[in-house]
Order: sequence, then structure tokens, then C-alpha cells
Amino acid sequence: MAAAVKAVSSLVGQRQVVLAGVDYGPGCAALARAAFARAGRPLPAEARDAAALHALAQARGALLPTRTPSAGDLVFLADRPGGPPVHVGVVERAEADGTAVVLHRVARGVLPVRLNLAYPSRSDDPATGKHINDALRVGARAVPAGSLVVSVSDLLRRR
Repeated sequence: MAAAVKAVSSLVGQRQVVLAGVDYGPGCAALARAAFARAGRPLPAEARDAAALHALAQARGALLPTRTPSAGDLVFLADRPGGPPVHVGVVERAEADGTAVVLHRVARGVLPVRLNLAYPSRSDDPATGKHINDALRVGARAVPAGSLVVSVSDLLRRR
């Protein structure tokens, strides 16, 4: 799994998801497909978007009840708080305070997004002053990334 996370981490800033000469296609699910392929566990052909990956994780019992992400986990995001999963990212690392750095492919390329599910509606922790959630655009307004999380899955760690 570490090799999978390292491989997709190498794509930060890149517009295309291409590893070892394989183009995994457009969209945010391409990053998940690349991670699974690098882990030697290619995803089924029908897992082409976030909704299909979410359905696969649900069918395999791989949605986490704790919502505490670890490196290699998938994080499913909505377009609006409370919405269905339409985006997916791969957790690059989890910090001790519960903040996770999630790699997500957007139109500009692969970018890291910080989110903390313990404080989903806040961007900063007033007790420490630490930045815990990046802002993502929802329509014309910016919302904390943690408020858009639908679920977390350990599908990549499952056998």
C-alpha cells in the first residue's frame, strides 16, 4: 500500500494521471484506479467514477464507521454538504490531530486537500490556531473540505 500512496503522491501538480506509461483517464476516480493498480489490486472496469467506487466499497463492507482516515484510504466527497458522493480522493497521510491530507484530481490537476472530520465545519482550530480544513468551492462560496465528506473507505487495505 505504501508504494501505491507514494506513486499517486508523485502526481501532485500533474494534470494527467499517468503512471509507468499507463494513462488512467480523466476525473478524480483515475487517481484511485492508479493507486489500486500500483498496489497490484486493479479495480473492476465498472468502477469508473466516485459513485461507482462508493457502491463497490459499500458492497464489499469497506466503508468505515469511524470516518478516521489512514494513508491509502479513499475519501468520498459531495458537491454540497449532505450530498451524494461525486468525488473521491486518496489519503496521502494522516496527522496526529486527525487532519488528513487527501490527494484529489481536479480540473487543474492532482492537488492535496487538508481535511479534519473531527471539526468538519471549521477551517481553523481556535485552540491551537492550526489550519485543519482547506476551503473547497461549492457554487460561489467556499466551504470547509471536512463538511463535504460523505464517507471513508479502507477498500485498498482490504484483502
